[in-house]
Amino acid sequence: MSSLLNIENIDVYSPGGSQPINQWVCDIIHGRVPEIEEKIRYWVHIRDAERAIEILKTNNIEGNFYLSGRRAWSQEMILDEINRLWTRFQNAVHGTHTIESLSDNISPAAFQVDVKHSRPDLGPLHDALLNCGTEGWRPLIAIRVGLMECIASAIES
Repeated sequence: MSSLLNIENIDVYSPGGSQPINQWVCDIIHGRVPEIEEKIRYWVHIRDAERAIEILKTNNIEGNFYLSGRRAWSQEMILDEINRLWTRFQNAVHGTHTIESLSDNISPAAFQVDVKHSRPDLGPLHDALLNCGTEGWRPLIAIRVGLMECIASAIES
C-alpha cells in the first residue's frame, strides 16, 4: 500500500535553477537591470523543501500540502540583497573594502512587506511536521545564504 502525498511547491528556488532569483543574479552580475515584477514571493531554499518532504515521506504522511517560505519578499528586497552581496564579493576579490562596505548595513530581511494577498496556507504542513516530531515548518536556510549560493553558482557557470 503506497501513501498519497501531494505537495505544491511555491517559490522554491535552487542555486543555478531556472527560478527568477537566478535570472536576477545573472542580470546583476552582468551589469543589467532586472525587469521589475510586482509579485510578492514566499521564497524557500530547495534544501529546506527537500528536508520537509523527506520527513513527511519517512513518516508515511498522506495529504495535500502547500510548501513555501514563511515570509513575504518583494523583488526590490531581493534585488537589494543580491546587489549588497555582489558588491561585497567584488570588494573582497579586488581588495577594495571600505568601512562602509563592511559595516552592518540594514538587510532587507529586517523589513516587512505590506502584503495585499495571502500566503499559501502552511498550517497543514506545519502540523504534519509537528506530528512527525519536528518543530514544524521552520525553514533553516536564510535568504542571504541562499542568494550567496546563487551568486556562486552563476559565477561557476
